[in-house]
Amino acid sequence: MDLVVTEELARAESQQDAASLKRAYELIKSANLGKSEFDPTESFSPDLFVLCAEQALKMGQPAVSEDCIQMYFKVKGPVTQFLGRAHLCRAQLCAPKSTENLEEFENCVTQYMKAINFAKGEPRYYFLVYNASVLYWQMVRPFLKPGYHHHLIPSFSQIVTVLNQTEEEDKDWRAELMLELLECYLQAGKKEEAAKFCATAAPFIKANVPQKYRQIFSVMVQHELMDELQLKEEKKTSISLSVTFHINMLKAKLDKNDLPEDVNKILKETYDHLGSYGHQQLPSIRDEKILLLFELAHLSLILKCEEVSSDCLSDLKKIDSKVSSLVTVDAQYLLVTQLNIIQRLDIVLQRAIRLGDPQVIQVVCTTQWNMCLPLLQHNLRHHLRKPLTSIVEILEKVDSLMVLLRCQAHMEMACIEEDEDRLEPAMEHLQKAMRLDSLGLYQDNLWIAFNRLHLCTMLYQSPERPEDKATMAIEQAKKAIPKDSVRKKRALLVNAGLALAPDAFQIVLDSENEAKVSTGKNRGRFTYLSSKARHHIVSVDKATGHLRRLGNENDKDRIQIWAELAKVARKQGVWDVCRAASRFCLLYDKVKVKKPVKWKRGKKKKGGDSSVQDTWGPSEAVLQRQASPSLLRKFAEVGFICAEVRPLGSLAGVPRSVGPRV
Repeated sequence: MDLVVTEELARAESQQDAASLKRAYELIKSANLGKSEFDPTESFSPDLFVLCAEQALKMGQPAVSEDCIQMYFKVKGPVTQFLGRAHLCRAQLCAPKSTENLEEFENCVTQYMKAINFAKGEPRYYFLVYNASVLYWQMVRPFLKPGYHHHLIPSFSQIVTVLNQTEEEDKDWRAELMLELLECYLQAGKKEEAAKFCATAAPFIKANVPQKYRQIFSVMVQHELMDELQLKEEKKTSISLSVTFHINMLKAKLDKNDLPEDVNKILKETYDHLGSYGHQQLPSIRDEKILLLFELAHLSLILKCEEVSSDCLSDLKKIDSKVSSLVTVDAQYLLVTQLNIIQRLDIVLQRAIRLGDPQVIQVVCTTQWNMCLPLLQHNLRHHLRKPLTSIVEILEKVDSLMVLLRCQAHMEMACIEEDEDRLEPAMEHLQKAMRLDSLGLYQDNLWIAFNRLHLCTMLYQSPERPEDKATMAIEQAKKAIPKDSVRKKRALLVNAGLALAPDAFQIVLDSENEAKVSTGKNRGRFTYLSSKARHHIVSVDKATGHLRRLGNENDKDRIQIWAELAKVARKQGVWDVCRAASRFCLLYDKVKVKKPVKWKRGKKKKGGDSSVQDTWGPSEAVLQRQASPSLLRKFAEVGFICAEVRPLGSLAGVPRSVGPRV
């Protein structure tokens, strides 16, 4: 029977025949149940479970593979290489579907570690350690993005250690994993561990994979992972390392905003030093010089030394007009030398796509994004639809790990689509941005924007949450045409305010309504002004009371909605609503909420204080604002609006301004 199953599996592998795989699986399963069509007493090798599982996995039939692995572990076969291979199969079956499911990630890593720990004790099974490292690397690649590197370090470091212990012959692979592990340490902020790791990784790479040594040397210089005297001694050993040292030394100082005054001189000397390198025709020397010229050109552009950048570009053209690095330098050089940069960069990006080098594609996309940033304004961003579409599509196609740039680009594309009332595509871009926001930098804003667009698609439904009702009213007000009366626009905006603060918004609006002022029976010279001031202050203080009653409920949502209401009211010239909305929004920015002033005739009590008194501490939103630049910016924007449209002299009988003075 073993021979029949083996033949079926061989046929399935060579011909990709699903029917052969199915026959092999059915034979194995029936034999396991003791119902074999062959002699039931015939011995059955458990290894076939694993062989069938591996083939099913290759042919995209995970259910078959999972069943075979479960049967294998139930029969408890002899301890052979197939035990390790079974763990590798199970690891691939339980690979995480997304980076959000860390529990699946841990389960998957556990299976890889079981395979590695089994194989490392027996030299004849060392090949399983190598296989496990390759499969592990394929699994963890999506986690190589900001905010996730620290999850990889325990398992990643263990795999690198075991590969060193088993003296894996593929030294290039070991060096590649070492460099990636070093990057994980740095991204996770573990500089001490990175320096300690370099003490063993750098000598190994220098001795066994010298072509990668410059890469780890540049990391050590830029992040100061080795004593500076040692680095300076090391750079003396070759022109390549000397140039690398100066480039990365400047990068380190640039990161610290501590550039030397003679930075242009250093760049020129570095270029001159590089000129004496690589006269040999060896391909390795030539390729390394190309990379050094590219790095120096790129850094020179950042540091505004166009002369060195231009010289590097000329040298690259002399070396080889077809090298992929030249595309990148062309893209960078366009920043300072060409007109219509964005359109030309889009052409350069198409060239990079045809070259098929992901690294070049990413650099060109970064350059294009930096060029688009100044134009990402409401009245200009519609010009960027084509270049931004190219960026998001190609970076998604190559599965780029530049997730922050991709997230921001999708956010801007969502704004462009919304400007043209293409709500469904805009929501798709926001969903992609949310998936890419691994650090959660924009999660609140993204969710609020997505919810707002979702509400716009609900034509015949009324939302239940007051925040959603307010958002829908604001969106309706935005769509008002210019010829609509201010009264019509005001009605929608007032509805938004009433949805958020039904107990106080109308009262705060009435603080500016002189018809609501009551002077009582007394008729003095200043009675009306006093009554007007008292009415204004008592009405406005209702906003404070509203926030006290509401507490910290949905703080983030409400801050955004109040701010949006203030902006829309300002744009449409509904000044009283603008002032009231600004007042409610800025309440969340106050560290203390103040007790209302009681207006009474007569002298104040002895020891009393007519000033306001603090009654409660900082809200959660205040604490969030201190750690949230976006929230701080929102309060600043509304603060400027509030100052701009504040009624002038309203307590002194001076006519109010109806809007901002120009």
